[in-house]
Amino acid sequence: MNINWQKLAQIEELKSYFNQDEERFKQQVINYLEQWQKISAEDLDKLAFLRALEITNGCTQWAYRRQDKECLSLEQTRECMQLSMSSIKNKKIPLANGDLITFSPEIEELIDTGRDLYIEAFKRNLARKTQEFYALSTAQFLVYGKQRMDQAFSKIKENYLSYFGEFYINKGINYVRPYLQ
Repeated sequence: MNINWQKLAQIEELKSYFNQDEERFKQQVINYLEQWQKISAEDLDKLAFLRALEITNGCTQWAYRRQDKECLSLEQTRECMQLSMSSIKNKKIPLANGDLITFSPEIEELIDTGRDLYIEAFKRNLARKTQEFYALSTAQFLVYGKQRMDQAFSKIKENYLSYFGEFYINKGINYVRPYLQ
């Protein structure tokens, strides 16, 4: 895989990690890349969809916390959070047609690892875990690639437009875009 480290170093969330210890951060990303490149295409499709859901929800949650003029109502924001959090916690994603996307036990473990890392980084505010979370997240985006993430966000739109609206789905797409260039 050809990685444009210079482009990644320009992403706002990653700048400090590249500035503090570029080699360490790169190695963390590479370590996760090696692990995630072993995952089947089918599982990567499912994981990319879960990640797109998670990101879109994050955009709605931050907008509500900041009280952006475009923020959803409290009820809508809670519905979005419930959908995303229950999908991550239960490792089952409900689709609009009633189907469920499920994961193998091995992939469920990866989801739990990512969730635990997120909690340590952003709920417990552990700086070293925040860096590790961003290394994992960067590796995920690199492995998923633009085409898979585009498909994941299209599927978000097909299934959850009534939850997030076009505006927040596009926010999610725009959040991921710099990682995929």
